[in-house]
This record gives sequence, structure tokens and C-alpha cells, in this order.
Amino acid sequence: MWGRRRGVDLVDTEEMDAFFDKLDRMSQVQLLALQVAWRSTSRQTHEDAWASVRAVSDREGLTEEIGRVRNRALAWATRGSNAAPWRGNADFGWLEVEGEAGGAIVDAAVAVALSGRLDAETRDVLMGPMTCAFELSD
Repeated sequence: MWGRRRGVDLVDTEEMDAFFDKLDRMSQVQLLALQVAWRSTSRQTHEDAWASVRAVSDREGLTEEIGRVRNRALAWATRGSNAAPWRGNADFGWLEVEGEAGGAIVDAAVAVALSGRLDAETRDVLMGPMTCAFELSD
């Protein structure tokens, strides 16, 4: 891809593909749990986690790549997937819930993309809502 540093591609990885595949298979209950769990994280805790993300980004020159990860996650949240049957029913209420879960989806996508570059506490904050949602079963 033109203009991108060679060797650094946070979006097109097996880990990110697996992450988005899991999103495609989320149930309504999991999506609601994701939204609720993300909103329950304190604003300061969330800001501290993103300060850590920015520090990694600045130190390793990954600002553009993190932007690409965020864009892909937001695109999923606003467009979703047709993989789950309930997403194809034109239920705009669920599309709204999916869109509102976008912050949690972005956080988790960045945590997956930065993987070992983040400290455990930051990764736990960013992945926490997603982990909670995936632990639920219908």
C-alpha cells in the first residue's frame, strides 16, 4: 500500500480478521452487554487508557495505522455484517445499538491491533467490555 511504512500493518492481520469474525457472530444480547459494559467504565479510566495508546503510537510512529484500525472498527459498527441473521432485518433500533457500541468496538480493535505493545492494565480496560460480552451466551 502506497505511503505506508513497510512492515507495519495493524489492520490486515490474522488477529484482526479473527476479531472481526467474532464481531460478525455477536448476538443481540452480547451487543447490548458490550454497550452497557463500555458505558460502565469510568471516563478517567478510559482517558488514561487512551493516553497510553497515544504514547505507544507516538513512540512507535503508529498514528496512521491506529487511525486505520479505528476506521475499520467504526465502519463495522455503522455498517455491521450480514453474517448474523438479525442484522439483515432492517431493524433500525439494532443498528442504533450497534452504532452506539462503536466506542467499545474501537477500543477492543485497537487493543487487538497493538497486542503486546500495551501494558496489561491498558489492554484490560480497552478489552474489558468485549471480554464481558463474549462471555455471554444466548
